[in-house]
Amino acid sequence: MWKFFVCGAGLLLCHVLALAWNPFASQEEFEEVQFSVAEKALVKVNAGWAKGEDQKLLFEVQNGLNGPIQCAKAQVELQDGKSLNKSFTPKFFVPAQSLRVASWPGIQKGSMKSYEMTCSCLKKQGKGDCVNPARKN
Repeated sequence: MWKFFVCGAGLLLCHVLALAWNPFASQEEFEEVQFSVAEKALVKVNAGWAKGEDQKLLFEVQNGLNGPIQCAKAQVELQDGKSLNKSFTPKFFVPAQSLRVASWPGIQKGSMKSYEMTCSCLKKQGKGDCVNPARKN
């Protein structure tokens, strides 16, 4: 019985120590924020279908910011008035000054009325420029 107690106490201690130390932790706090008007102007989103493809909607996201962004979901309003939502799990990551493409199968070519992509970025204490918290500056 004592063996189980000692073993359990040891595992609990290791778990607590592991939670206290994290090699990915940072002393700085980062917050996910929506873009300012100026930042939003530097992020371009286009949607459409590739030539010869009429069942897979493509989103092209051009990040003109100096920091990475992430896109969590897309919304499409169809010609018939229906609205569709797609969540990207994990979030769709676009590095600084880069272009990435995401797809959404099952959207018929010509059926889309409008679209929107919801994106954000991380900022130190919610202020300043978009940053990559994994990168040491």
